[in-house]
Amino acid sequence: MSARTGRRAGILLPMTALPAGRGAGAFGKSAYDFVDFLVAAGQSLWQILPVGPVGKSLSPYQSGSAFAGNPDFIDRAAVCRDPERYAPKGAVFAKFIRENAAWLEGYALFEAVRRTRRGLPLSGWPDEIRNPPLRARAALLESCSGEILRIRHEQFCFFRQWRELKRYANLKGVGIIGDLPIYVCEDSADFWLRRSAFDVAEDGRPASSAGVPPDGFSKSGQIWNNPVYVWNKSGGQACSFWRERLTQAARLYDGVRIDHFRAFADYYAFPAGGGKGAWRPGPGKPFTDRIRREFPGLSIIAEDLGELSEAAKQLVADSGFPGMKVLQFAFSGGADNPHLPHNIQKNAVVYTGTHDNNTLLGWRRAAPRRELSFAMKYFGLRTGEDLPAALLAAALASNADTAIIPLQDWLGLGASARLNKPATVGGRNWKWRLPEGALTRSLAARIRYQTQELYGR
Repeated sequence: MSARTGRRAGILLPMTALPAGRGAGAFGKSAYDFVDFLVAAGQSLWQILPVGPVGKSLSPYQSGSAFAGNPDFIDRAAVCRDPERYAPKGAVFAKFIRENAAWLEGYALFEAVRRTRRGLPLSGWPDEIRNPPLRARAALLESCSGEILRIRHEQFCFFRQWRELKRYANLKGVGIIGDLPIYVCEDSADFWLRRSAFDVAEDGRPASSAGVPPDGFSKSGQIWNNPVYVWNKSGGQACSFWRERLTQAARLYDGVRIDHFRAFADYYAFPAGGGKGAWRPGPGKPFTDRIRREFPGLSIIAEDLGELSEAAKQLVADSGFPGMKVLQFAFSGGADNPHLPHNIQKNAVVYTGTHDNNTLLGWRRAAPRRELSFAMKYFGLRTGEDLPAALLAAALASNADTAIIPLQDWLGLGASARLNKPATVGGRNWKWRLPEGALTRSLAARIRYQTQELYGR
């Protein structure tokens, strides 16, 4: 994922958390300053969350496109300073349109139509637009041509600035880990125009919804309202869709985390009309073998959290992709818990917590008493006050090749800095922002010392 080999360390921080000055967006000066901070802190990886356009929920896992970028990230001040460089004309713009035609034209049309419908989601569109024949699609292209050009230009600006930021990070020795949500949103260009890749009813609406049965995040399970794929022996349209996603990921990132990786082995789906969910088989080992064969240079992290079936465990093992170990999950159960530091294997990525977890300080204040007691005994502590620091050090000291620490844990922030609480909507989800002035020289020095001098990363 970067030029550095051996034991590596990085920081998890979504682009949305970066402070943005007037007109700067996430791709402005604060992004470059954060790369410089990573270098000063001795980090070789920056892990982000999905960067697609989001809706009212602000969730990066509910996007209008699996390929497009969030226009809110664009440094519009830079565009205004150099309008010729970002103009929707010339060889560079033509090349961008040509290289991204497979998804860009469909997304631009979808977004343009949605804007003419005042943001109404796809499920509420009239049937002749929701399921448009080719003739109707051609008419939409003609009627929305001006808006389509604006959307294409937005995407041009987004990806031009993204590549410049990534180039800067790579030259500084920092690799960027992206994030691929396993599913797409129903209200998306992907579902609108690639319906054959999904399980749909006769009326073109999703026949089933992805989710999970009851787990540690929700006692009643979760219905995600994402359409599920139709996998067949050859992979079909779903396989082609994923090949396109991974092809783009290989161009945009140095590595990617595939969210809910276990769904390639088996996935949980609820019938759209309500009722009990059930497990269904995924594409399995032939699919992951194909990923390894066709994308040998792309580093992949398999998100394998939660209760896994034997088939899912075997698929992760067979893939050879490193799985995830999260120390906040380590203290329920006994000494054989796979997230405990002494059980973490070399081919793994260890985290203190993920975007779905509380911060370490928030966890220490809210975790069940039994887990806290076990954690204090495990680390030989007399008081829980020192637990966050002990878990952070344990992540860095572990045998895992890679350790990723959310920036909130380095800053010692509480539950108010949590990014997301699964199975909830609204509230503070996805709204945390990095406080101004938080990235100090003393913090960088402390991170560098602990990462490199103490634990050899």
